[in-house]
Amino acid sequence: MSTTVIVVVLGTGVVHAVWNAIAKGLHDKFASFALLNIGVAIVCWVAWPFVGLPATKAFPYVIAATLCHVGYELLLLGAYRRSDFSQSYPIARGIAPLLVSGGGLVFAGEHLSTRGLLGVIGIVIGIVALTARRGAMASFQGTYWALACGASIAAYSVIDGLGVRASQNTLRYAVTLFVLQSSVWLIGVVARRPRGWWPGPRRASLGVLGGVLSVVGYAAVLWAQLRAPLGVVSALRETGVLWAALIGVLVFREGRLRRIMAPAALVALGIALLSLD
Repeated sequence: MSTTVIVVVLGTGVVHAVWNAIAKGLHDKFASFALLNIGVAIVCWVAWPFVGLPATKAFPYVIAATLCHVGYELLLLGAYRRSDFSQSYPIARGIAPLLVSGGGLVFAGEHLSTRGLLGVIGIVIGIVALTARRGAMASFQGTYWALACGASIAAYSVIDGLGVRASQNTLRYAVTLFVLQSSVWLIGVVARRPRGWWPGPRRASLGVLGGVLSVVGYAAVLWAQLRAPLGVVSALRETGVLWAALIGVLVFREGRLRRIMAPAALVALGIALLSLD
């Protein structure tokens, strides 16, 4: 695994935390996610004619994944409305690999090694610490939404994994998926708020930038997955949990650094151990 790949994947963790912070930071959460999807649409609709469609057998996966991704964003929106960024982001990202591992144990008889069990323990302790910490905004209500969001991440991760294999082309699958996802979101925006939701130029450009960053970060992950083991890429990417905790303290003023970074580090370490199992 080259140094370049390591640096790129670590960078995607930063990018992922940043665009999520943009979504959290805009006052109108509905508008922020609409703007994110405008950014996604701009990039993917422009790229789509040059990239092309995936294989026909991948389309059922694309449709199912589109529904899961839209559900994920709705749940993430709900979590950000009800809880601190430094709480909801690590919980949502931490519970997903936990659920995937549990599903593998129940449905596929995949038993965890000692390292995997330590990863599960680290994630659980970290999530409990984040949920129970003092001063967290609407802690328990936000936790429910973040946990549901993590379940949707686990669902689309499995579907996307199968879909990419069926598509025979990772980039075609990803661009088609994001074209459909952003289009569904924007149709919903027009139906629910036909006018009056567009913020000022500064906030609008920031939201669109967040969408562009999400596409760039995802493309970088796909690039890395062609050059390094999937588990290693996943483990390095989830260092974004630490960046999210740091952003929560420094930008959103969500408590003290030492109270947030330790449980967030436990979640990130647990994710890494599970991903490398």
